[in-house]
Amino acid sequence: MFTRIDKYVLRQTLMPLLATMGIAALLLTLEKMLKLFDFVVNQGGPANVVFRMLANLTPKYLGLALPLALLLGIIIAFRKISLSSEYDAIASSGVGLPRLLKPLMGLALLLAILNTLLVGWIQPYSQYNYRGLEFDLRSGALGASIRVGEFVEIGEDITLLVEESHKQGADLRGIFMERKDDRGSIAVTAERGGFFATGDDQTILLRLFNGRLIDLNESQNKPRVLSFDRQDLKIRLPARDDFRKRGGEELEMTLPELYTERSNPLLSKEERAAFNGNFHWRLMHSLTFFIIPFLAIPMGLTNKRTGRATGIVIGLSMLIVYNEFMEGMETAVKGGASPYATIWLLFAVFALLSFFFFRISAFKAGGEPLALIDAFWSAISAPINNLMKKIIGVTN
Repeated sequence: MFTRIDKYVLRQTLMPLLATMGIAALLLTLEKMLKLFDFVVNQGGPANVVFRMLANLTPKYLGLALPLALLLGIIIAFRKISLSSEYDAIASSGVGLPRLLKPLMGLALLLAILNTLLVGWIQPYSQYNYRGLEFDLRSGALGASIRVGEFVEIGEDITLLVEESHKQGADLRGIFMERKDDRGSIAVTAERGGFFATGDDQTILLRLFNGRLIDLNESQNKPRVLSFDRQDLKIRLPARDDFRKRGGEELEMTLPELYTERSNPLLSKEERAAFNGNFHWRLMHSLTFFIIPFLAIPMGLTNKRTGRATGIVIGLSMLIVYNEFMEGMETAVKGGASPYATIWLLFAVFALLSFFFFRISAFKAGGEPLALIDAFWSAISAPINNLMKKIIGVTN
């Protein structure tokens, strides 16, 4: 059972954790949204498909934001506790840092389970759905929004020009259409019209109002001209292939599928290495949640006299560098390297460094890991500051 102190630590951690996760996911989504709108517009697809694509990218962004949110949540919580002297009161009551790990490790366990579900099952299916939407956009299966003022090829040998488009193609104004075949061509102009669905998914109906049709048949002596109040034209859509089945690449495979396929003798050596690297990366990504509290707590504890925020910068930098190196280790495994000499070795180094910082804070009297970092930074920056002062003095 959690004590009142455990619940208090969790409350202080959860608010910045949720805020960080929401902000990080929102920023990643907004950055991708602009690219998706540009892609969808260029492909002539409906705008609502952008939000369907973003929904399928959300599990990926949550997986990226969760470790960052846990780290910042703990750092900010312990920074607040130490600056307000609450940590001193907790320590004086006989509750040390190892005891305060209990609620945080419980939180890390929940996030690790959630992350395993995300990277192990949800992300592969969302990645496949995202690729499917991309395929449908390129093939025109989602329908094409009419690009106003441009000649657009639709169907077989049909060119369309529209001056205005409203209601997602249901209300078109100023229409010109030309259909060519072996006998000649038919040119149609209409005041207004619109596209409508038919019972056959291979055809679409173009209904025109108040227009004129000109039949330029080479077998005729002169063109035939027809004026009409309403004219329905069926347009056959170009044939398209069905999207492939899920799988074939590591990002679309679930964790059990990766475990099986990484030793499949029917696959090439390169494919098995790619599956093996991604399998170990996913396991490492979930286990990292149990290491983050050991790094975040020392980075959050700060000196009340200085109140520096060095821990936030150092903690974020370490996690970002760790993730970047881990992606490089996965690439090395895909190239044939052992996952234990790459991915798991880096994981062990990160864990040992985190445990070292936590040990200084928890078991050394007056231990402050950030003091070592501040002293190292002062030793580096002092000569630079002195040099800059001399340069400024000479310039003046």
